Amino acid sequence: MNKTRYIFLLLIIMIVPNIVLAHEDNASRVEFWKKYYNPKIENDRSEIPTVNIELKKIGSHYQLKTNVSNFTFTPEEDQKNNNTWTGYGKLFLNGKYISRIYSSYYFIRNFPEGDNEIKVILSSNMDHDISQDNQLISDVITFTFPEYNFAEARAKEHAQATQCEFSEEGLKKREEQQLKGLLASESSDYLQCRYDSRNSNLTSFTPQMTRLQKIHHQTVLESLQKRIALWKRYENKEISLKAARSINKELEDNVHITVQREFDKVKR
Repeated sequence: MNKTRYIFLLLIIMIVPNIVLAHEDNASRVEFWKKYYNPKIENDRSEIPTVNIELKKIGSHYQLKTNVSNFTFTPEEDQKNNNTWTGYGKLFLNGKYISRIYSSYYFIRNFPEGDNEIKVILSSNMDHDISQDNQLISDVITFTFPEYNFAEARAKEHAQATQCEFSEEGLKKREEQQLKGLLASESSDYLQCRYDSRNSNLTSFTPQMTRLQKIHHQTVLESLQKRIALWKRYENKEISLKAARSINKELEDNVHITVQREFDKVKR
């Protein structure tokens, strides 16, 4: 029995260090190759390089604009020096390297469907990623393909607004309102839901709206904000139901008055 235990302990003494060393050795190898393929160089100047990217649609394609400061794109100096103020950008799409960026504009023909992460890292002419305080100097944006258009946004806004009242939760709240002798819309929660559905779906499309659409959109949002505050006052017993309904009607009517006034201006 003692002999068996001795052999067992001897095996543990021999094997465990090898396992630990193998693990440490593997970790060090991974770290070595990371640094080998992605070496970094720390900025040592007071002028810190920066990069900012934005995506624009050009016809059926997309244009990535890369804005840099305290940095110059220098394709003619590739492999000639290793400083932090000249070089190029490394473009990554969803974590995969795509191309070098040597100018302000880069055309992208298409994207995979769904959410896409676009990233540009500044690199020296010797292929060293530039860092500041050990953080890579880079910029990243996300883009959903295919694009979400205005018509789809309006349809989604309408669908979500309908759910404010007719979803399972919405129907429950409407029933609670009815028991109090109130309409579904005489609730700050309901109006907040309507505001969120309109604001989250349509506000980003304001540049695509006509003048009247912009006025209507903004007027409705402002009216909803005031009505939310109004019904919160009622729910906190700061105002009577009669007074709340009177003010609410004025706010609703004002939306129509404002839009009609602007429409009359256009017709002249």
